[in-house]
Amino acid sequence: MSVPDIDVMGARLLHWARCEYDASAHVPEVWPMPGNAGLSFGFDVVVPGDPSRRWPLVVRLSPPGVTRRGNTDVLRQVPLLRSLHASGIPVAPVTWSTADPVWFGTDAVIQQRLDARPLHMWDAALSHRAACGGTDAFLAQAVDAMAAIHEVPWEDTLRDWEEPRSLESELYFWDEVLGKSDEPAWVRAGRELRDELLESCPEGSPCGIFHGDFQTNNVLYDDEGKLVAVVDWEISGLGAQLIDLGWLTMFTDPSCWEPTYVRGMQVRSEPEALRSMYEHASGRTVDSFDWFRAMACFRFGAIAAFNVRLHRTGRRSDPIWQRIAPSVTTLFTRGRDLAAG
Repeated sequence: MSVPDIDVMGARLLHWARCEYDASAHVPEVWPMPGNAGLSFGFDVVVPGDPSRRWPLVVRLSPPGVTRRGNTDVLRQVPLLRSLHASGIPVAPVTWSTADPVWFGTDAVIQQRLDARPLHMWDAALSHRAACGGTDAFLAQAVDAMAAIHEVPWEDTLRDWEEPRSLESELYFWDEVLGKSDEPAWVRAGRELRDELLESCPEGSPCGIFHGDFQTNNVLYDDEGKLVAVVDWEISGLGAQLIDLGWLTMFTDPSCWEPTYVRGMQVRSEPEALRSMYEHASGRTVDSFDWFRAMACFRFGAIAAFNVRLHRTGRRSDPIWQRIAPSVTTLFTRGRDLAAG
């Protein structure tokens, strides 16, 4: 099976809407959502003649014919999202999910689509309109949400998930991704950083739910600038929660990026400011901050090295990776500086 195109998806969503909402329902338009490799579509369900009966939604699909694991398993996110929602964490609520391919040819999750915008990392046109006045208040809300996520109990609600992953296992997982790059110099530089991280793994890091991709594109705000959702939980997991703080810090820290990329950065912050926000919000002292910043450099460097290959070979074309490519070496170099203290 292949990912359905817009016309096929529109027909399937119309059938679904008439079964789930109203026999007269319409789906006026379907469009691919940003990211998610063509596996996420926005749409509205509308009942003619009743303006109050309009539902803005998003459908997310597992890749057809691919083993369900991690970010290819959309149903894995359902108990997590429902647990977070029940705990008061701002997420886009799940309205429906299925493992029956009769509906969309693969597993599917449907969530509410929110009228909200992020602080976009690269594109000012996609950012919240108030961001031009400063980002501190937005980032403070994001860090508060991160800390709240890290407090959510998981032992009962996520009992069917995998066991929490150690830092060593986390590093070797991303090392496997790095090894799929076709740039030997990147692989060597990344593994030098990996080895330094393995030699200095901190002990006793808080363990629990982490988002895995906690950066400003994935935090949405309403028109008044209030945080309304943390989205895109595809690589969430159980393990060292400071992964999230290191990740957000890396994406807003110009020292991790090549100068051409830095010129296009829309959101920047001082690392120590984010650390202070998190310590205040969580009540935790972050002693291993630089280690997790270095780990973020390794982790994203590995992801970028792999995705650059996919882009250049045409297997998954996405020009953003060509823009990021010059920063891969910078990420690994900066990571080694941070790991060395």
